[in-house]
Amino acid sequence: MPYEQLIESVQVSAEERIKDLKEKASQDAAEIIKEAAGKDGSIKRRHLERIKRIVDMERHKLLAKVHEERRMQLTRAKDEVFKRAFSEAKQILFSARKQPNYEIFFKKMLKEALSELEGGNIQLHIDKKDADLCRKLLAELNMNCDIITDITTAGGLNANTSDGKFVVFNTIESRFERAKILLKLDIFTVLYGGQGGV
Repeated sequence: MPYEQLIESVQVSAEERIKDLKEKASQDAAEIIKEAAGKDGSIKRRHLERIKRIVDMERHKLLAKVHEERRMQLTRAKDEVFKRAFSEAKQILFSARKQPNYEIFFKKMLKEALSELEGGNIQLHIDKKDADLCRKLLAELNMNCDIITDITTAGGLNANTSDGKFVVFNTIESRFERAKILLKLDIFTVLYGGQGGV
């Protein structure tokens, strides 16, 4: 059921409940008036005021409940949009190796990793699908690194110094997770109108 229909359904339900309460209150008031006929007017007023307070309290409770349900539905809908956006982005990114510009992308990721680990012996951890491409690019860059095909990734590589003191994670998956964290606030700001969250 679309979000707007859910809200409309909740509002209609609340209005029906309020209508029922008013009708009940009117019936109660009519009975009290009938019983109090011939008695002091102050008794009638006191009973009517009591009934009015009960109806008002019920009305406020129902409206608060409707408002809370609407807020929760909106929060769930926005969270679903957020998840769907990242799911679609993930599908696109994870097909990067099939794209014609993957070599350019891989070269950029390789250069980034190498610049972070300047000097010393560098080990490159790659998916075996990228082994030939990695060797070709290292030759172009006139770099000599140990290539280890010990990871499975949608693309990119991890690199470390041979002593293991410094590590650079530069796979599509690691970049995606970093981007998700960095962009989450921006996306929620757009979704929640500048509130940055729920």
